[in-house]
Amino acid sequence: MVFRRWIMLKMFLTAIASGQIIMSLCSVVPATERVFKDAVDGFKCCLVDKGLFTSTVGPFILGVGMTLSGSCPGMILIQLGSGCKNSYYTLIGTLVGALLYSLFAQPLVKYTKPKKALEKPTVGETLGVKFYKLALPMAVMLVISIFLLEWFINWETDLSPHDLNANTTGTANIMTVRSWPPSVAGVIVGLLQLFIIISVGDTLGGSSAYVTIVSQWVVTKRLQERFPYMANARCGIGNWWQVSYVLATVIGASLSAMSSNSIGDEKGVTIATAITGGILLLFGARLAAGCTSGHGLSGMALLYWLSIVAVPAMFAGGIGTAFAMDATGALNTYVNH
Repeated sequence: MVFRRWIMLKMFLTAIASGQIIMSLCSVVPATERVFKDAVDGFKCCLVDKGLFTSTVGPFILGVGMTLSGSCPGMILIQLGSGCKNSYYTLIGTLVGALLYSLFAQPLVKYTKPKKALEKPTVGETLGVKFYKLALPMAVMLVISIFLLEWFINWETDLSPHDLNANTTGTANIMTVRSWPPSVAGVIVGLLQLFIIISVGDTLGGSSAYVTIVSQWVVTKRLQERFPYMANARCGIGNWWQVSYVLATVIGASLSAMSSNSIGDEKGVTIATAITGGILLLFGARLAAGCTSGHGLSGMALLYWLSIVAVPAMFAGGIGTAFAMDATGALNTYVNH
């Protein structure tokens, strides 16, 4: 967050660009056009109660949590699978944050819901232009930006000497290297959009899974009437596919770390910081109805106005917190635990 390492930004931008290319194809190919529209409609429904306030405050809180925990709702799963120190405490924090928002979802929505929802929630609808005619040029601009970033800052310069040596050893292969180029990883993440759109008629996201998990105790009719937000998140393939996805992410991260002999190598933050950051991560994500995956990868790719507002707010919270911690010396302390 203090612009000393660029790997995550490169992967993030590549994932958006590749996702836009995939979505553009899905929007025009007859075999996928219908299911793509269903996925877009589903994304729109998630934001029906959200406006400018929730799309700035929620992501800002999420960004603060990202810096404190050194994670995000998607990355925590990778940290768990790879044995990152104290990642379990971040997970506990995320579940607490999801529960806190869920318990107070009704009054929060009541007091933050905009008086009038956006009639044209996407850039394409506002301009009267088909999705792919805007998404493809944006993807091209992102690819150019990624190329320039890589040209001036080679991704291998962001690796530790240990990881760099492990990558360049003569016996290393695609499965045993410790790091892949961020652009390659980003393309793979972007390709997930295709499988999710086709299989469940949805788009990439992660924070809703935490709500589904913490909602399993809402089993009686009385509880469901008292907590309708959790009741709606408790059952159904529309909720549980994300839970399956996050569990598979943990397994994939574990297999990757084991094959590269890097299980438990990454240091984590302190327990208190991990828990606090985790709470902020999920509370902010649910207030905004999206996280780094939902708003960042899917909403930005779909050119949703609220996502275009949310992502800068997310980075503002994270970058502002990181620079404040760096100025006080706290940043160097908390990352070495």
